[in-house]
Amino acid sequence: MMKRICTAAALATTLIGGAASATTVNTTYQVDGNPFGTENLRQVVRVHSPELTTNVYAGMYQMSGDNGFGNFAAFCVDLAEWLHDPVTYTTQPNLFTRSVQENIARLYNSVLGGSAVAEVIDTSLEAAGFQVALWEIVTESGTSLDVSDGTFRVSRNSGVANLAQSYLNNMGNAATDGYDITYLYNDGYQDLATVAPVPVPAAGLLLLTGFGGFAMLRRRKKA
Repeated sequence: MMKRICTAAALATTLIGGAASATTVNTTYQVDGNPFGTENLRQVVRVHSPELTTNVYAGMYQMSGDNGFGNFAAFCVDLAEWLHDPVTYTTQPNLFTRSVQENIARLYNSVLGGSAVAEVIDTSLEAAGFQVALWEIVTESGTSLDVSDGTFRVSRNSGVANLAQSYLNNMGNAATDGYDITYLYNDGYQDLATVAPVPVPAAGLLLLTGFGGFAMLRRRKKA
């Protein structure tokens, strides 16, 4: 049976954020027995690390949670433990050093471009490519990000590897504040990341509405 785990070098994580900010959420798979959902958004890659070399599924999890979560998409950020159903997590605003956290934020911003995850990542190739890019960031701790070399690397799926590398190469100076990133933490099971776009402030919405009305007025005058 294919292991539903992130199997590579163990993370050296720094928990940032006090216990007061943490809440609990009970999670399950949206589809019984398959964390990748009805669309099966995953592909097989071969992971190489000091601890283990094996084939694993890389993709986007389709989860459900209580405490206001509902159905949500998530990715693995814990390369050493198993995913399980059900699991009780605590939410954390951060699990990593500042440089890693900023690279994770840049990855989400550059790939998603302000849209919701499901609006952009809707194929197995995209889901696997994003997951591999995320593994690269959290494992290499913000150093040279190359999925074909280093502490963490993947093989036997050039399509996924090439897309993951293009995601990493295109991060550039992408924003770090476009998404609210929430980490689901459990000491014993796989930790996850889920995001939602940061809402445009009310003043910003009014400004956009004003620009839209101004544009319509100009078009009418031209007509």
